[in-house]
Order: sequence, then C-alpha cells, then structure tokens
Amino acid sequence: MIWLLAAALAAAWSLYRVRANRRLAARRPPVLDDAGRPYPVVEVALSGGTSVPVIDAGAGAAVLLIPGADGVRQTWRHQLPALARRYRVIAPDLRSVVPPGATFDRFCRDAGEILAARGVERAVVVGQSLGGAIAMRFAVLYPGRVRGLAIVNSLARVSYAHVGLNRTLLVPVAMATTRYLPTFLARWFGRLWSRLEVWVFDASPGAGRVIDYVLWTGPRTVPPRVSAARVRLLRREDLRPELPRVDTPTIVVKGPRDHATGTY
Repeated sequence: MIWLLAAALAAAWSLYRVRANRRLAARRPPVLDDAGRPYPVVEVALSGGTSVPVIDAGAGAAVLLIPGADGVRQTWRHQLPALARRYRVIAPDLRSVVPPGATFDRFCRDAGEILAARGVERAVVVGQSLGGAIAMRFAVLYPGRVRGLAIVNSLARVSYAHVGLNRTLLVPVAMATTRYLPTFLARWFGRLWSRLEVWVFDASPGAGRVIDYVLWTGPRTVPPRVSAARVRLLRREDLRPELPRVDTPTIVVKGPRDHATGTY
C-alpha cells in the first residue's frame, strides 16, 4: 500500500512538474542589451513551412551563434551583449519540429537559410554542444560561407564509450533531477553533479550562471522529446571523417571537467 501511494504521489508530482516546465518555457529570461532592454526578435521562415525566432544585433563582421540540443537563443544571453558591441550577432532558435525523413544536414540548411534571410554571406560560426556539431558540418557543406569556427564543448559523434559506466548511468538521473525536482533541490543537485563531474561540469565562479541556464532557459524548459529528436539525427552520423576538409581558422573550447563531449 505504501509503495502504491508513493508511486501515485511521484506520478502526480511528475505531471505537475511537466506542466510547470511548460509555463517556465513561456517565461524564459529575455536576452538584454547593455541598457537592460530586450533585443528585438524577428521570425525567419525556413523551408518546409516552419519558422524560428532570431536575434540580429550589433554591426560589423557577422557571428552566427548556434545553441545546443535545447535549441534556445537564450543559451547565449550572457555572451551576446558583449559580442554585439563589436560584431553583428545572429542568434536563432533551432527548429522544434524535425521533418519526417530529415537528416542532420537539415540543421545546416536551416543555418544557411537564416543567414541568407538576414542578408549575410559569410560568418564566424559558433556552436555549443549539438550546435558545435552543426557548425562543423556546416563548414564541410558550405566552406565559402564560414570565416571561422568556434566549437564549444561539442562532439563529432555521439558516443559514451569513453565516459565510463558510472557516469553513463548517472547522466539520465542527473537530467531527471534537473527537470522534475523543485527548484531549490534542482539547484542543489546541479552543484552536486558538477562536483561529481557528471553533469553541468562547472566549478568556476560563474557556475551559478550555468546552473541558472539549466533551470530557466535550458533543459528544464524544453520537452525531452524535442531535444532528443535533435540528438537522434546526430546519432546516425559520424562527422569525424570529413573534418580534415575544414581548413577555416578554428578554436575548440572544452571544459576540463566535461567527460561527456569531445569525441574527435
């Protein structure tokens, strides 16, 4: 009887948390400029009958910011204002719906269509996590459109063989605590998973910003099926054989505590 009651309470809480996360998605913190004003957002139509919101701010050489599997432009809310002081920064969401039969290259075509719609021929392409894989593949498919690459905590092939069994088993647990526990517990677990080098991976003075991203603009506000569908397309690919074709200036940034990414 106690187990049935516990299961019922857990199911009720999960349902509540899913609905609460949907409300959080509508209240993600805006990306603010230096004066504290939200950057304007424009809708860019993509082929296939969908559109994505895009921030286009600043002036100068173009920088395209591609987010990870969560796919939200708010990923860059702490970096975008600083970049926009010197460059023209274009920060889109990833498409939420993956068309039937699509391949990973769909995201690369989307990036090209966004640049074209904003009148940009070439850009420095910055990608975080899954976005880094998109950036790498974009540079292979459209080398003439890439001035440079910045690949941040990313991967060229989805594999956990190098991570170790314990971390591999704990990652889904860590993600579940982020998504479904009350905020104060989720924040505490975020710090714990960082210390254990399982999830979040940041012990720097800026760790609070990373955990806030996870709680307010990242996986907690994006349905798992949406991010999983994006990752599923990369699971079918191994980008490594084509990487030698990329001859554009490239910087790769990888946190020393991040054991899950960086399979090159």
